[in-house]
Amino acid sequence: MIMKQMRYQLYHQNKQERLKKLYEIIGYPLRDEMIALTSITCSNFAKEYNECKIDKIYEHDGLAVVGDAILKACLSIDFFTPEITEGEMTDLKKDIENNAVLQKLGYEMKLDEVLFYSNTDLQGKKKMATAVEAVIGAIYFSHGFEACQAFIQDKIMVKRNDQNR
Repeated sequence: MIMKQMRYQLYHQNKQERLKKLYEIIGYPLRDEMIALTSITCSNFAKEYNECKIDKIYEHDGLAVVGDAILKACLSIDFFTPEITEGEMTDLKKDIENNAVLQKLGYEMKLDEVLFYSNTDLQGKKKMATAVEAVIGAIYFSHGFEACQAFIQDKIMVKRNDQNR
């Protein structure tokens, strides 16, 4: 129970600082603070926090589903030409939307410094990838599809193009 109470204190003492860092990563604040906080809250942290039963926070996995769909749509739009085949487009997207690439991107953006997580939340390639997708989902709900396109272009496509040079 002490660990769970520590999660409660950590969350409330650090949430404004972490939101500020998130907004620096994105380049602007999100309009809905609850969505922003959800985007940086990993599942095990939320579970442990919520066992305190003082109030409730939400984990970012649902936002990540939305962010994943938006990432796929943005990449499809970006790569589309009338000449491209489905297989070619799939191959191009796979080079970007895989968990290893998104994990690396998350660490490069220093998302691990803003996330609320427990000891096991960031283990494995999928965890940081989930965080990146959750941020994309939060951007969508706050600022819409075009803002997601700009974020993906600035944070993902530019890095990909730089690495391919």
